Amino acid sequence: MDIATFRKDVLGLTQEEFARRVGLKSKGHVSDIERTNRCSPKVALLIERLSEGKIDAADLSASVAMVRKPAKPSSPSSQEAA
Repeated sequence: MDIATFRKDVLGLTQEEFARRVGLKSKGHVSDIERTNRCSPKVALLIERLSEGKIDAADLSASVAMVRKPAKPSSPSSQEAA
């Protein structure tokens, strides 16, 4: 589900009301997020919490995605070299 659909159809909020809910100072910032699907990790996590997980913070912030990415298991040959 995209942010604009969630904001309008699920929450029934204006951009200004949504901005206040996630701690943003302007509806312009919400418009930017809706258009680009990118925001700071902090805002991404707040949106994820507000949406009860319907919107994944990792889809909005590369930093969140990187932290959540599962670690690659080390290969046996690299362990033998150590």
